[in-house]
Amino acid sequence: MAWRARFLALAWLAASGLVVSAVRADAQVGAFGWSPDEPRLNNDDRKMLWDSMTSLNRIPSPPVGETKTWSNTASGNSGKVRVAGVSQDRGMPCHRLHYTIDFRGEPVPQNYEFTWCRTPDGAWKIA
Repeated sequence: MAWRARFLALAWLAASGLVVSAVRADAQVGAFGWSPDEPRLNNDDRKMLWDSMTSLNRIPSPPVGETKTWSNTASGNSGKVRVAGVSQDRGMPCHRLHYTIDFRGEPVPQNYEFTWCRTPDGAWKIA
């Protein structure tokens, strides 16, 4: 199961544009369901999305429903990250986060959900 967590974390980072690495051909779709090479989010979008997520994970026990929004007028993209659940996994605090991303020119927002757990060293990783 550890390989799955590592793959999902790398896929998330690759899709977010935070890590650039060679990925096997069978894993060309990132965690958000599109190729990391497809420019759906620009660097500012990715930073705003990441900042929204990290601000929620900084809250020790965020209330379910707590939401952070972001909007980039330059790209026309926007979104929100909402706490969908709080739990424990092997003694680690975990936050299930629901992402909604509105892409400029797309008629329907895209929805994603990931569970992040804080490891003993304090880093948040996709579970």
